[in-house]
Amino acid sequence: MSKISIIVPCRNGAAYLPECLRSIQDQSFSDFELLLINDASTDNTAEIMQKAALEDSRIRVLEGEGRGVCSARNLGLSVSAGEWVLFVDADDLLPVNALERLYRGTGTDVDLVIGAHETFGDKQESVLFWPETRWPEMPWPEKQRAMALRLIEGDSILNIMCNKLHRRAFLKENKIRLNEKVAVAEDALFNLEAVLQASGCNYCHAVTYRYRMHSDSTMNRASGTQMDVHREWLCEMRTMLMRLNLFEAYYGAFVNSVTLRLYKDGGILYVVRNFRAMCFDLVTPEGLNLASMSRRDRRTARRIAAGSYAGMYPVFAVGQICARKTAEISFRLRKKQEEKTLVRAEELPNG
Repeated sequence: MSKISIIVPCRNGAAYLPECLRSIQDQSFSDFELLLINDASTDNTAEIMQKAALEDSRIRVLEGEGRGVCSARNLGLSVSAGEWVLFVDADDLLPVNALERLYRGTGTDVDLVIGAHETFGDKQESVLFWPETRWPEMPWPEKQRAMALRLIEGDSILNIMCNKLHRRAFLKENKIRLNEKVAVAEDALFNLEAVLQASGCNYCHAVTYRYRMHSDSTMNRASGTQMDVHREWLCEMRTMLMRLNLFEAYYGAFVNSVTLRLYKDGGILYVVRNFRAMCFDLVTPEGLNLASMSRRDRRTARRIAAGSYAGMYPVFAVGQICARKTAEISFRLRKKQEEKTLVRAEELPNG
């Protein structure tokens, strides 16, 4: 059994796929299987995959059904055999020591390992991203909740599918798969369920993934209002939290995530005017158990039921904006020091 199963779904990605494959095959850590899923491509993606498989025994090519990236990734999961699973998009790259560094973070007490990443593109400078580096100092329950809160809101680092090692047995035992109903933020939904059920998570303060930004990416193709684009994600998130009996525990965070979509669409007054018509059904499911909520979330639920939440939203919004600004300032104060210790992609040694 390989240490790592790398799953790469691809549909009509011939322009970037060869470079992606080279970055994986050139890894300093070689104990992996590479599962390439051709998701009904009409270009020469299949030929590129088959040629690579003939030249490298670690590569297997699978044929998807053209039902999208979630289905393709689930196919890869169903046949993977590695101890750990890593998802890679066919237009992205792995620094040469990415697998080695991520694997160092594995252990018997963790189900998830996360690294820092870098975005790059032909028309933009590269940008570095890393999650909360103070989390390693927290006990797991505290760290777990902090991560879950960020994922429920929609975090730019934690929500991406790639650059994370997942213990395969853990995913299988907990039946964690991509939700094929969700077209946007499906990765955040998968990661949230993994975090909520994991026994531990480690963080590697090194750039272990290079995310390519270009006009054909999924988010660049998404159209519509924030609420329209994310409604299915919010609905399925609610369903998942309720299935895990955690909806009440994260009720306030869920309400904030819902209202944040409206806020991004039109600001505070837009939320006041449209919350009841557009969001009431999302945040008032049947069987809501107020007794199991925190006191603060219980007040929120009652205000929503009484119809007074939207009118009070300007007050809540000011508090949320202040909290976000405080967090941004706190990060800026730490950023230079953390950036000094971050291992960047170009600094990773060969071998």
